[in-house]
Parts: sequence; C-alpha cells; structure tokens
Amino acid sequence: MTASPALSSDTIRAHLRTRAIGATLSVQDEVDSTNHFLENLARAGAAHGTVVVAESQTAGRGRLGRPWVSPRGLNLYVSILLAQAQASPAITWIPLLAAVAVVETIKNVTSLPVQVKWPNDVLVSRNGRDRKLAGILVEAIGRGEAGERAAVAGIGINVNMPIEVFPHELRTSATSLLIETGHPVERVCLLATLLGEVEGLYDDLCEHGPDGIANAYRHRCGTLGKRVRVELVGGGRVEGTAEGLASDGALRLRSDEGKILEIRAGDVVHLR
Repeated sequence: MTASPALSSDTIRAHLRTRAIGATLSVQDEVDSTNHFLENLARAGAAHGTVVVAESQTAGRGRLGRPWVSPRGLNLYVSILLAQAQASPAITWIPLLAAVAVVETIKNVTSLPVQVKWPNDVLVSRNGRDRKLAGILVEAIGRGEAGERAAVAGIGINVNMPIEVFPHELRTSATSLLIETGHPVERVCLLATLLGEVEGLYDDLCEHGPDGIANAYRHRCGTLGKRVRVELVGGGRVEGTAEGLASDGALRLRSDEGKILEIRAGDVVHLR
C-alpha cells in the first residue's frame, strides 16, 4: 500500500480557483479532527473561508457520534469555515449544500454515478448494494460578542483507500474512489474541485436563499420517493415514504399510519 503524494499548501494553492474559500489554508500532518482544529481557529477569529486539511486524524468524527476511519495519506479530510452573517437564517441547509458539493466533485473528477442518502451520506451503488464513499459533519458555532453564528463543514472522502485498510465490519458498506474506479485519484485536484463547488453553492445560498440548493439537492438525493426506515436519535424508529424536504431541509416522511413527520436527525435506511 502506497500513500498518495503528500498534500501541501503550495500544491493546493496552485490548483485553487476560489475567491474566499481556501484563501486562508492550514495543512496539518495529524490532528484529532479537522472540525475540532478549525473550531478553535474560528473562535480565535479565523476568517470566513478558512480551510483545514489533514493527512490523518486520530479522532475523526462522523454524524451521530460515529468514528471516521482516517488512515494517513490516503483520503481527504477537510473542514471549511462558513461564516458570512447573511447566511445565518439558512444555516440548516449547509449539510445538504455540502452533500451537493461532494456529489458534483466526485462526478466531475471520476464520473462515478454517486447520489446522496438524506441528509448527507454520499453513496455509490455496486451489484445492487449502496456503499458509502463520503461523509459530512456540519457543526454550528457561536463567534464574537454579537453571537454571530458560523458553521464548520467537515468532509471526509475515501479516496485511495484499498479494501484491506477498511475495518472488516465496513468492507461491505463502505468503499473508496480507488476501489470503484480501479485507479488512484489525485487528492489535490479533488480538493480544489470540492472547494470551488462549496464556494459557488454557498455564495448562491447567501445571495438568493435556499431555493437553488433545495432544487439541486432533490435532483441528487436517492432517498426522496423511497420507502425508508428512520432510526431516531434517542431511540425508536419509524417507517414510511420519504416525500420531500421541509423549509429547513428536514426530511418530510409520510409514516405508515399516514402522518406527515419532519425528521431533523436520524439514520435513514433505504428499504427494498
């Protein structure tokens, strides 16, 4: 197993075409988690668009408190500070925005037919089974005396990770770009494309509100229209049909009892 060429600020900047996102860039060899590292920078006054990239994480985190496997030099672990005040009313859309950005990035770089499972798991289907390529963890934080809200968008993409590096329990449910395409993928190109996608979508969110993001998400989400089971945070489950999105990005579910529920946190399972 050979790690990808090391990421560096110079190589990343040479590929960037963004205006604000990545203008401040921190490339770390190892952190506990890129989100935690960036949250500390944000509370110390880091600028909107600050990006933290790490070669490895010792305590990478996914949604619902799950660990994120983060071997050195193989994948992409990145966190982005989104802190323009005018986006605060639409901050609940940032997890879905990030999912659209990841899907578009992977399609542009690899042409793989990826889609989103609500809210922001990025999946590829092979032999009739969905496998996870990327995960997103967005955390809202308060900044400054005025209580300005900002978001740290953490994105993990399995890039050049061979199957034998995955824990045994994940080998049938997770995958990487290397496994799916059959060849290594240049991480710096993937990262630069991702940051460009995030910037374009976030600018649109700030200027025009969430309607454009909602429409883009609907076209890329494989959950909508499906029969699903939702494992609720805190226990319990509900089954029904995923009918659409609420005004804040929550999943609108018609339960088997005919009730319309709005799910804002939970683990979705697509039912066949």
